Amino acid sequence: MGPVLQSQPRHHVDCPPRWNRTERAERFEQYRELQAQGVSQRQAAQQLTVPRSTLQAWQTHRDSLDEHPAVVAFFHSVPGLAFLHRLVLGIHLVCTEVGACGIRLVCLLVQLTGLDRFVAASYGAQPQVNRQVEEAIVAYRHEESARLAQDMPTKDLTVAQDETFTGGLCLVAIDPKSNSIV
Repeated sequence: MGPVLQSQPRHHVDCPPRWNRTERAERFEQYRELQAQGVSQRQAAQQLTVPRSTLQAWQTHRDSLDEHPAVVAFFHSVPGLAFLHRLVLGIHLVCTEVGACGIRLVCLLVQLTGLDRFVAASYGAQPQVNRQVEEAIVAYRHEESARLAQDMPTKDLTVAQDETFTGGLCLVAIDPKSNSIV
């Protein structure tokens, strides 16, 4: 029996796509404006330095989405992408960080709302978004702690164990004087 051939990815994993979604939205909007002026697809592709087949693929993708054309146009525009980005980050923040649900429920919410037409809703894609949210929270905490610490006077603090969660992985301490969690 000969060697088993593995299917090869269509592009190199380490290479980012040629255009990010915002750049693609900008170029496609420019393409639509050129079309409205009567410029041919071939001429528009040359002016925008985008392969004609890429413009065709972008148009085919937009046309294939099972959604109202105005909604598709909005979510493929630069303001629509910015809104979509904020919305997905907000969903992650509220559901996984503030609430008690996990990434699978975030995926379900994205699917049930129809946002999966515009955002990868798989369990493989959403953990990457969640990681970005968590990293932003940690970075914010460090920045704010440093900023707030500048104006705080130094003082000694006595703490007492309040609770231990999940087999000792999380120790919660309180300041007995103020009853504040540390």
